[in-house]
Amino acid sequence: MRFLKGLFWVLLAVAIVAIAVYLTGELALSDRLTNFYLLVQAWLPLTLAFDQFLVALTVACVLLVLLILLGCTGLVLAISASRQQQVNAALAARQETDRVTEHHRRQYEHLRTMAQALTKQLDKRVLVQGIIEAASRMTSVLQANTVVSLWLVHFETDAIRFERGFYCDEALFAQTEFQPTDQPFSQVISTQQPWIAETGIDGLAFLRREKLQQLGGATRAMMVPLIIENAILGYLMLFCHPEVLKSYEAQQAFYGALWSELSLALAIAVQGEVAILDRLTGVHNREYFMKRLIQELERANRYRLPLSLLMIDIDNFKLVNDMLGHPQGDAVLKIISKLLKKSVRVIDLVGRYGGEEFVVMLPETGFGEEAAGRAGGAAHVAERIRQAVDDEFRGLQKPLNLTVSVGVVCRRFPEDREHDYQELIRLADEQLYKAKTTGKNKVCIHLPDSAQPVPG
Repeated sequence: MRFLKGLFWVLLAVAIVAIAVYLTGELALSDRLTNFYLLVQAWLPLTLAFDQFLVALTVACVLLVLLILLGCTGLVLAISASRQQQVNAALAARQETDRVTEHHRRQYEHLRTMAQALTKQLDKRVLVQGIIEAASRMTSVLQANTVVSLWLVHFETDAIRFERGFYCDEALFAQTEFQPTDQPFSQVISTQQPWIAETGIDGLAFLRREKLQQLGGATRAMMVPLIIENAILGYLMLFCHPEVLKSYEAQQAFYGALWSELSLALAIAVQGEVAILDRLTGVHNREYFMKRLIQELERANRYRLPLSLLMIDIDNFKLVNDMLGHPQGDAVLKIISKLLKKSVRVIDLVGRYGGEEFVVMLPETGFGEEAAGRAGGAAHVAERIRQAVDDEFRGLQKPLNLTVSVGVVCRRFPEDREHDYQELIRLADEQLYKAKTTGKNKVCIHLPDSAQPVPG
């Protein structure tokens, strides 16, 4: 192989020499060089012999050839480097695409897992907590966790109220209730698209300036409407790191899917709440109340706890409907429902039993610390409810000078452990009937041996 390569180069050199000899004779190159020498000699400042001139010309030609070769070599290297850069850039772009694709795949996998976990829940509190945690987790970066708050639309008044926060509470905001005309809610309502603050959070009027430091590196704000069938159920207010917003446009498809899943979860939470609430009054409906009463009785047996039940009826309510009409009667029911909810603890449960009759369950409440034979705790709550209604409607013209009658039963443990929910309802209803038939506007309590009224 080496012999053949050497032979090739020898033959190439011989061919070049032969071509040069041929061209020299064919083109009369010697005559042309002589004429060129004589022409140049007249312009040179020194005298050169013809052989010196030939040497100088040869060297100049060699240098020119070298320059051309260097230029070609540089051009080839530049083209090669450019192509290598293009290849490297294409490879890097492909790697970045693969990385982003894998990142998005993991994100969508997390999103799918999150959606499955959320949609399995029916409890509103659990769902709301899951929504804000998921929104924070999916939008957080290494530099800062995203601070999230959820605001729900109350459809009776259209007010937008703070529901719950993650890494924040209602103290961060200037107020906990906004109207649809307030910014930035009005803008989100008109566009039904996420709102992004173009500047930092310093100029946002709905935040308390003295609380901004708790946001840390989350110095950018955005508001996302949670929409189902063109209806906004609530809003996510997110405070995130600037890097999140930089990538928002590029990952808009992912974030759109995220907001859709969270909207669905919120719809389930709202629907679940609607399913257990009385639509008119906003307290729990009878079916859900009975289910919870059974559960609380089981818990009371397990932990050896007392439990009390109140049956409440609005006195002379029929006159309101007959004289003023059902719309006014509905308004009365809403007012009394609010009074009931304000008069009890968070762990207590208020339900509408039917018509103008309500029922209240008081877990872990019985005779209290007073002497046996008196239902101190439950009686106190019942009297507070009676007094609140009396104060609300006192001084109004008939038939709006309303009062309530209350029947109370306390289930002791272990003395009354055999009393099931039906027995409690029966005993409380008996006391309610006694209160209604002995003057109204009073509380009657079932005691182990007898029942006696508590005068209003």
